[in-house]
Amino acid sequence: MRRHKGFVLIESLTAFFISLLILWTLVYCVNEQFTLLNNWEEKVSSDKIILLHLKSDKIPNPIIIKDKKYYFSQDLNFYQVKVNGHAYKIKK
Repeated sequence: MRRHKGFVLIESLTAFFISLLILWTLVYCVNEQFTLLNNWEEKVSSDKIILLHLKSDKIPNPIIIKDKKYYFSQDLNFYQVKVNGHAYKIKK
């Protein structure tokens, strides 16, 4: 059976495209996981800052953790920490 040169080229290009698609999917998934971890880290740090402020009034505002500024505030019903445009609230 004789193979045509064009068929080998199409087969190679298809394999290359599938490889690129798999690589792009893996990069996207890993990036989304890092984003998720970053959000959880902000949430945990915000909760920790609220607990620190409940223990003492001498905590600086803002607090910088891993190059992110966490701003603590409170009103009549909530404790709140703002970081990177996100606001984490806890009821009093």
